[in-house]
Amino acid sequence: MVGRNYLHVFILLLPVLLQSSRAQSDLLEPPPGQRCSGRNYQGRRCCTPESPCGEGEGDCDGPDDGGQHDGHEGCRGSLVCGSNNCKKFGLYFHEKDDCCERPPQPTKKPVTYLIPIANRCAGRIIDTGKCCTDVAPCDEGEGDCENDDECGDDLVCGNNNCKQFAAFFHPKDDCCVKPSVEQSAPLTTVYEWGEWGPWMVSKSGKKTRTQQQITVKKNQDPSKSPSVDPNTPLEPPAGQRCSGRNYQGRRCCTPENPCDEGEGDCDGPADGGQHDGHEGCKGALVCGSNNCKQFGQYYHEKDDCCEKPRSPRFRQ
Repeated sequence: MVGRNYLHVFILLLPVLLQSSRAQSDLLEPPPGQRCSGRNYQGRRCCTPESPCGEGEGDCDGPDDGGQHDGHEGCRGSLVCGSNNCKKFGLYFHEKDDCCERPPQPTKKPVTYLIPIANRCAGRIIDTGKCCTDVAPCDEGEGDCENDDECGDDLVCGNNNCKQFAAFFHPKDDCCVKPSVEQSAPLTTVYEWGEWGPWMVSKSGKKTRTQQQITVKKNQDPSKSPSVDPNTPLEPPAGQRCSGRNYQGRRCCTPENPCDEGEGDCDGPADGGQHDGHEGCKGALVCGSNNCKQFGQYYHEKDDCCEKPRSPRFRQ
């Protein structure tokens, strides 16, 4: 008798159990209140960094879309923007819609960064925010530093030199090191006139030639100094908003205030860590890497400037 009662209850609850176990992918219409339901309803890129989406909403513009994209910023919290994955959340989505979803579980053991306890600052890949500062300078082998003031004692800030200390550093991280004999002596850089160039004939038929400038360091043979294009300005042009870390600091070019060609510093893909991609540059311009010196001698050697893409096809 008891067994029959259990069977009767099970039969009564079966429709409810089947309904509750029904997969989201069987939905033919968007749930009430869902803001972004794909290109069949709101169009492409409904999920944006300004109005990010929850899990199962789309379309987001993620890294797999190529070109200019939002990365995973169009999704809330730790969610990521998938690729052609919306159908698993509802049949009402387009087959090419990208939806926000939880990041996949790692299929292999994650990389463990073996950071010695003595290493307080371990570079842009591991540290969150700026670690080496004037108030809390770094020890030898720590980074990423910006200048010598961010290194303790008599240490100096190197240039893309952290890889010699540990593999977990980014290739562009700068670490504090002991100064070499050459660095300990003060160097003064001046600009002098070099030899005259060959005669050339302009389009108008005028015969001209140029005399290039050269950089000369104190106690250095001028003949061994690199030449400087006299057309490259030594000071920022009037009205230029972003002129590098020597003037406005790093990352003057942002997605909110993108830069024109020849302006910097932008935070591009080559910088690693969290970056703006090419969104800190206007239009089809891309953020270069250590390329600002071609636009002006007033830039820092590590400034990244907006420039025209070398290949018209791709913009990563």
